[in-house]
Amino acid sequence: MTDREERSYRRAQLLDDPRFERFRTLPARRRLVGALTALLVAEAALFILLPGNPVALLVIAVVLTAACVLCIGLLKASTRGVEELPERNLDEYQWQLRGEVYARAYRIGQALLLAELVAVGGWLAFDLPSPGRGVVIAALLIPFQLAVILPTMVAAWHRRV
Repeated sequence: MTDREERSYRRAQLLDDPRFERFRTLPARRRLVGALTALLVAEAALFILLPGNPVALLVIAVVLTAACVLCIGLLKASTRGVEELPERNLDEYQWQLRGEVYARAYRIGQALLLAELVAVGGWLAFDLPSPGRGVVIAALLIPFQLAVILPTMVAAWHRRV
């Protein structure tokens, strides 16, 4: 067994840990998705509302980042890593589910990107003043983060993982 295979096997075992069973029910997974969504909204609000106070921004950003990491870790454990593990670590159902999850996440991501482009187009069409630095940072950071975690959120929202 190569080092890479061994690491993916250990990762699969860690994500299948029975200590995370309470997070594997559909209501618990959906609460985690809701919590992560609330954290992303709070992060966007943080950059929009506190761009002039770097100390408060840093302190709150560190707390939000820690909460996001915990929430994403719990989401990945609740889905048993179906969206991230190599194919050799998945059974047939999980492999098929991952394809569905990525397809759905892609469609959701495209719709969100379209909404952002429409907002920018509207901003330009009505010749509104340029947004503040916090709005620009949030508009760039949140879509990037969503692109990374959207498959995990979609997998957790799915009825059966």
